[in-house]
Amino acid sequence: MSIILAINWTNALIVTLLGFSLVFCLLVLLVFVLKLFGKLMTPKKKNVIEEPTLENVPQSMVSGALTNEEQAVIGLALQMFYDEDCKECGKLTLKSKPTAWNAKIYGINNLDK
Repeated sequence: MSIILAINWTNALIVTLLGFSLVFCLLVLLVFVLKLFGKLMTPKKKNVIEEPTLENVPQSMVSGALTNEEQAVIGLALQMFYDEDCKECGKLTLKSKPTAWNAKIYGINNLDK
C-alpha cells in the first residue's frame, strides 16, 4: 500500500497525457504529409482538346472507305458480340499434365521399393 502512495500521480498523469498528445499530433502531421506527397506526385492533366483537322484524321474516315484491316476488326467484333454459342470466348484454358515432381508414384509413403 505504501508503494501506491509513494507514486507521484501528478507527474505520471502529465507524462501520460503528454505522450498521448504527442502521438496524436504526429499522426495528424503524418496524414497531412502523405496528402501533400499525393498531390505533388500525381501528374497534372492537360485539358487541351485538339480540334480535328484533315491532317490528323485517317484518310479512310475522310473518304468513307474502310481498309481491309478495319473491316476485319469490325467483323470479328460483331461475330464475338452476337455469337452466343461460344462458351469460352476470351478465355485461355490450360491443361496440366503430371510431371515427375508431382507424380504420385514418387510420394513419400512409397519408400519401401
